[in-house]
Amino acid sequence: MAQNGTNNQARLEKLQDVIRGKRKVLIVTHNHPDPDALAAAFALKYLLQSKWKVGSIVAASGVVGRAENRAMIRHLKIDLRALSEININNFSVIALVDTQPGAGNNSLPRSIIPDIVIDHHVPLRAKTQLAKYYDIRTDYGSTSTILAEYLRDAGIVEIDRKVATALLYGIRSDTRDLGRGVSPKDVDACMHFYQRVLWRLLSQIEHPEVPRDYLSMLEKAISNARLYKDVVTLDLGHVEHLEIIAEMADLIVRTEGVKWVLSLGEFVGDVYFSLRTKKRRGSADRIAQKLVAGLGTGGGHEMLAGGKVPSDEKPHHSHQELTEILVARFLKAIKRKDLKAENLLSYSRQAAGPRKPEAGETHGEEKKPGS
Repeated sequence: MAQNGTNNQARLEKLQDVIRGKRKVLIVTHNHPDPDALAAAFALKYLLQSKWKVGSIVAASGVVGRAENRAMIRHLKIDLRALSEININNFSVIALVDTQPGAGNNSLPRSIIPDIVIDHHVPLRAKTQLAKYYDIRTDYGSTSTILAEYLRDAGIVEIDRKVATALLYGIRSDTRDLGRGVSPKDVDACMHFYQRVLWRLLSQIEHPEVPRDYLSMLEKAISNARLYKDVVTLDLGHVEHLEIIAEMADLIVRTEGVKWVLSLGEFVGDVYFSLRTKKRRGSADRIAQKLVAGLGTGGGHEMLAGGKVPSDEKPHHSHQELTEILVARFLKAIKRKDLKAENLLSYSRQAAGPRKPEAGETHGEEKKPGS
């Protein structure tokens, strides 16, 4: 864990010093923001206005493709702007949330050192420490937890219910319902605002309709999955929605007997990957950094991580070649490089075998109604 300041009250005072006398703050999340990034930015905007009467705008690059994330923005009325349409020079304070300068997953110009950085991802970046204020808590399960503590300790008696709902969903999303990479602080944050959550809205966010092409993307992911004993790699090729890469990793890692999943895809010319493991101390973040050494950027947590290889960084490599390099490095890092791959779907069909008759059935005889 790394931060400046010794406790939340000291941090709030330091944060106030940074924004004192300023009229508007630009809050930037990582590209293609997920629920944790959206919630943390939404909460920081609310804190700045409620505590210090300072206005702000939330912006990001990329698209919000996952159905749950779009539903979150719609139902909670999160005003997310396109960073490309923002004149950064109009803001005297810039904040990075759920990402850090130099992480490679945000579109803040490299020449700009943000004034504020709040994140929970490994590692602590060198440029982050140049910011006037930074709070990086790598032992927390989400950035939303940090903002939840800020709001609690800022003395705001009744937090806006949409903000409380966003924070709860942000924490639950990044920790898989408090079951992955979770800390006691994440649980405390959930409990603190529990009574303020809009549960009906949260249900609509967590269970949205999916686009019609979702099933075809799911079919492609499973058909392309390769199994190496207890490890699965998925090469999705070109994807229309970036979130599908992480979504498929989250789905496949639930498979019985699977301990690791590497999901890859090409989006807008670049190669992205998501890494998942069931191992509590899997060091997925370190493995992600090994995958992209000399190629791109990566990071994350013990059980989940991700990264990106920009095509302009390696113009002489095709997307397929970059994917093969990443897969080879991954299998070497987890000591599975000499195993022979098999099709996951074929393996699944073999494991299923013939259906066992239900109680009351006999071979060659259908179960009678009411029996």
